[in-house]
Amino acid sequence: MDDNIKRLFEVDFKNLPNFIPIFPLDNVLLLPFGKLPLNIFEERYIKMTLDSLKTDRMIGIIQPKNNNNELFQMGCIGKITSYIETPDYRLVLNLEGICRFVLNERNLNSHGYYQANINCDDYIEDLNNIEPSIDRTGLIQKYTNFFKMKKLDIDKDVLSETSNLQLLSTLAMLAPFNKIDKQAILESPNISSRNDTINSILDLNTFQVVSNNKSNQLN
Repeated sequence: MDDNIKRLFEVDFKNLPNFIPIFPLDNVLLLPFGKLPLNIFEERYIKMTLDSLKTDRMIGIIQPKNNNNELFQMGCIGKITSYIETPDYRLVLNLEGICRFVLNERNLNSHGYYQANINCDDYIEDLNNIEPSIDRTGLIQKYTNFFKMKKLDIDKDVLSETSNLQLLSTLAMLAPFNKIDKQAILESPNISSRNDTINSILDLNTFQVVSNNKSNQLN
């Protein structure tokens, strides 16, 4: 591939934005190198998406902290990599996680969505696509047990084809963790601590289910 063309698609620290539209989504996790499909149907967020497509195609995904319009302080920048317009006037798009950010301030704009001032300085390593060293077999087995407890299926064949980086992003995004666990995964300082956090959450969930089952049997 021509390097000049490649650079048109790549994002590095120099072209990370300081101001982005943010999309608050409850119990939704976006991580660097993860893929997030979105179905946009509210007018303000359709406008947000169209505005983003005119500029750098970047949107910040962040979780609401509660029902009082408070947000967590950390989210993740997603880049729109594809989109389609549907006959019923929706936008279906795919976001690719780029880099985490700290939310400094946000202001409601005339289109009804929040424009935010963000800082990514402490998370530049998120742009690094070097494969981390992890216990793949152990992690996949823990996920398999967790999904089984939740009565959900997981395709081990598909997982075997993913990179370690994808395993620590995409699978964490798909797993039915609660919003606090998802935020803890997002806020893990680096890729190694993210791996530790995910393993701890999976171990804790498994332990709680086993303990509850034993308690029910005794009763």
